[in-house]
Amino acid sequence: MAREHRGERGLTPGAVALLGPPAIRPAEQGAPARPGPRGSKAWLLLAYLVLAGRAVPRSRLTGLLVGDADDPGAALRWNLSQLRRALDGVADLGGDPLVLDLRPGTVVDVRVLASGAWAEALALPGFGGALLEGVTPRGGAALELWLAAERERVAGLTAAILHEAAHARLARDDAAGAVDLAARLVAAEPLAERGHELWARALVAAGDLAGAERRVAECRALFRRELGVEPSPSLAAALRTPGPAAPGTPAAVDAAVEGGEGAAHVGAYERAIDLLRAGVDGARDLGDDARLATALGALGRVLVHGVRGSDEEAVAVLHQALVAARRSGSADVAARAALELGHVETLRGRYPRAGMWFRRSRELGGDDARLRAWVGVFDGIGRSDQADYAGAAAVLAEATEDARSAGDLRAEAYALTALGRLRVLRDEPGPALAALDRACAVAQDLGWTSFLPFPRSQRAEVLLRAGDLAAAEAGFEGAYALACQVGDPCWEGYALRGRGLLAAARGDDAAALELLTAAPGACRRQRDAHDWVEAHCLDALCGFAVPRAVTGATGWVDELEAFAARRGMRELVARAGRHRAALGQPGAAEHAAALVAGIDNPALAAAPAGA
Repeated sequence: MAREHRGERGLTPGAVALLGPPAIRPAEQGAPARPGPRGSKAWLLLAYLVLAGRAVPRSRLTGLLVGDADDPGAALRWNLSQLRRALDGVADLGGDPLVLDLRPGTVVDVRVLASGAWAEALALPGFGGALLEGVTPRGGAALELWLAAERERVAGLTAAILHEAAHARLARDDAAGAVDLAARLVAAEPLAERGHELWARALVAAGDLAGAERRVAECRALFRRELGVEPSPSLAAALRTPGPAAPGTPAAVDAAVEGGEGAAHVGAYERAIDLLRAGVDGARDLGDDARLATALGALGRVLVHGVRGSDEEAVAVLHQALVAARRSGSADVAARAALELGHVETLRGRYPRAGMWFRRSRELGGDDARLRAWVGVFDGIGRSDQADYAGAAAVLAEATEDARSAGDLRAEAYALTALGRLRVLRDEPGPALAALDRACAVAQDLGWTSFLPFPRSQRAEVLLRAGDLAAAEAGFEGAYALACQVGDPCWEGYALRGRGLLAAARGDDAAALELLTAAPGACRRQRDAHDWVEAHCLDALCGFAVPRAVTGATGWVDELEAFAARRGMRELVARAGRHRAALGQPGAAEHAAALVAGIDNPALAAAPAGA
């Protein structure tokens, strides 16, 4: 755990740099980096404490870092002494569990990367570098597995900053800066379509339409060669240039926005987008920032919720809405735009950046209970995905109350479903069914058929675990049929996962393998699907394939671990470690045990180490 130190006054902040070659800079103004601690283990110890974000028992660190030493306790004490010397004036270190106590204002670069402003992150000396670059763990295999997973997580955070910064610069009319950052993003994640689309959008904004067309063509060739698929239509849509003349009066702009929101309300999304784009262009031509912010915010919301595969355009529009809202003082518009940006980041598993947007939305939204409810819904889902179950439960309970006080039944159904999902993850069947039954009833009364597969699949999983296979089958089959009917590959994938688990419970291994391998693929058909759904589909596949020695099991475990580690899904990284242990990989059991010890989930702790 790192906390603010209450010591000397007037001390200039120091810095702990773990990105790129690690360094510690003392608190004197302009002082150079001092020699680091001797040996790689002390650096690894420091990184573990910083990244854990909490107090860590010495016994866990001893087993992970120096368990191979002749005298592990003495080895840990020696590394602690080295680290204390290097941290003198920057942080204190002591206790059992060990606490890293930072001096006031001390800058830790990986924390800025996670939750700081994008401009602060870009300015970090080691931005873009790997975690503990040049440090090679010597000792147990568990330590190597831990470092590999954390390096993956840092790489994901770096990509998230590049993405956010490029959109922010594009919204501020710095197209050249956006082009540079988008190019760096594509270099970091060459097979992620969003980066290519963003690069093309930035090139169009910079007036380089030919360059944007080349970027789209190169992305298509890359995806055909490496993945055997075509990019989504959103890539070509990035080449769109402004349409015909926009509404020319304030009244016409208002009518376009109101008409667009009305069309979206009844599901006429193409018409809604045409009207809202016209409203945006008209407000921009008028130079009316307040109307522009409103129109952009409405367009961004419709793109997020109404048109699959359009989240990258939505992010661009929402960043523009923030800029216009700031200029016009439209705090309510900015609050809703921040909410939607956080929602998109939650879908993509970029939880620290989502948390930053949610904090901003709460600050701007003030007493708006409906806004608070939706912030809490997505914040709670993100906390659950990161295995912060206590925090998620508190946030989701507040979201449920806010939804009821605001009379927003959709928010209430979503909050209850997220709370039920949390109880499913913790194997708490009574509270899970209570929340999910209420969620299903509310969604059904609303006629919210596109949402119903989510709570119904969760409810069926509770019944499956309880051994009521007939009721579970009815629940999963109904959820799957409805997901297919509304055309939602995300919930279709999750229902396929449930059907696969059910087939496995009945001993039909052939059907189970077919269904469980289909589930992650269904999620991938929609580019803007919930990443947590794909991750849990992969985990179910691994849980089936590993004990049966199915061909491909090792590759699926590798995929699960990389996917979960990049997004900071701590429990799923632990589950991947357990799958590795069951495959007999050295160090995997120790790595998984260390992760499980830091997660408050009795169901996970009670499961067999190889499960």
